[in-house]
Amino acid sequence: MVRRRYQQGHLFKRGKRWVARFREMLIQPDGSTCTIQRSVVIASVRDVPTRGEARGILDSRLQQLTQGSPRIQTIGTFADFAIKWEDTVLPTYRASTRQFYAGVLRRHLVPYFGKWRLADLRTPDIQIFVNQMSKHYAPSVLRHIRATLSQVFSVAREWGCMDNNPALGVRLPAKGNVLPKVTYQPEQVRQLLLSLPERYRTMAILAAVTGVRASELFALSWADIDFERQAIHIRRSFYRGEFGPPKSKASERAIAIGPGLVKLLDCHRQISTADSRALVFPNAVGKPYEPNNLVQRVLRPAMRSLGLPETGWRGFRRAVATALSELREPVKTAQQVLGHSSPETTLGIYAQAVEESERRTMIKLEELMFPNVPTFGVSTNSGSKLIN
Repeated sequence: MVRRRYQQGHLFKRGKRWVARFREMLIQPDGSTCTIQRSVVIASVRDVPTRGEARGILDSRLQQLTQGSPRIQTIGTFADFAIKWEDTVLPTYRASTRQFYAGVLRRHLVPYFGKWRLADLRTPDIQIFVNQMSKHYAPSVLRHIRATLSQVFSVAREWGCMDNNPALGVRLPAKGNVLPKVTYQPEQVRQLLLSLPERYRTMAILAAVTGVRASELFALSWADIDFERQAIHIRRSFYRGEFGPPKSKASERAIAIGPGLVKLLDCHRQISTADSRALVFPNAVGKPYEPNNLVQRVLRPAMRSLGLPETGWRGFRRAVATALSELREPVKTAQQVLGHSSPETTLGIYAQAVEESERRTMIKLEELMFPNVPTFGVSTNSGSKLIN
């Protein structure tokens, strides 16, 4: 058994950073152990202003070294492992997920951690990086960074390149002010749809009535439209030039449609190809549209002309969820229509509060709490009356 020895380490300032020196026992590739001298940055002076706080971080790290097993020694850098991870693991994800992880890696992680030895990365190192990023990026970006790191480190641990996943202990800073998501009311949706050119109006109506994702909308073929049973089958998606499965198992669904939409789609079919394999909304060369391109060329100019807040295809999706909430439809129904894996997503992300609905609710609450007082602060001959 390896004998453990207590050590205090050496803590000092180097510029605006706290630096620690200590000894660490490692397992070499041949299975033998060796002790090396470490010199690492444990925190910035801005994030950790006092020596006592810095000492606490160092003591925590030294305690892990003393009580834990010797770490695996890996020569490769984070950048080296990231390349291997992209080549072997990333292809197993769906197209949108691949784009997501690859973007975060190349934009944020490799530039910062690229030269670090993989085995040297610890939770405090990741936490410092996240704290620094929080000054410039929204909470959603920080969640993406932590999720990507966790995926990479999880594989590194499975492959024996690391002895733990340092991203699991990282905490995200408190959320800053987030701009409210744009949600249109039915009248605004109607104005927008009527202002669109006929070429794009039908696809927008379908999105506004069913709440399908843009990736699902532009992957639809005529074989997915069941005119007899009046339903649309979501079987695949189109994202950045690639067809693939829907976002999740719950996203693979059938959406019932009403007679108005059935008639509109039937009219659109009559002026389109009769081939059932053809796309419902192809571009000029028979390929799927790029959703973001249509947002910039078609949707947002129309929104600006009407004085509406600008959003993308997801605005129709939020409008559908909120309208279903206004109609007092069960959350389960909205979850099925929108293809969410959990009802919390439907409630927490898409069902945006409508001001008029809130006002009606508060009026009902006032009437319930104070049935004999129709208004507050009404002036009378004897002066203003307050409710005690």
